[in-house]
Amino acid sequence: MKHFLKGAAVAVVILIVLMAINIICSMNGIEFNSVCTGTVSGICGMFIYQRLIKNEKEKENANAM
Repeated sequence: MKHFLKGAAVAVVILIVLMAINIICSMNGIEFNSVCTGTVSGICGMFIYQRLIKNEKEKENANAM
């Protein structure tokens, strides 16, 4: 359940950041390609999630010793 909540939190943070970037850029007349933006945000989300899980595994291994 912890992994699901961490994944959901990462998704929410990425969506909020993307919304803010799109609002600012739309006000300035800049439009993004949705395919590229979606792909990059998905990859960034995977890297952030993997970093969170890696930190958790390192803490568990340190406590086990």
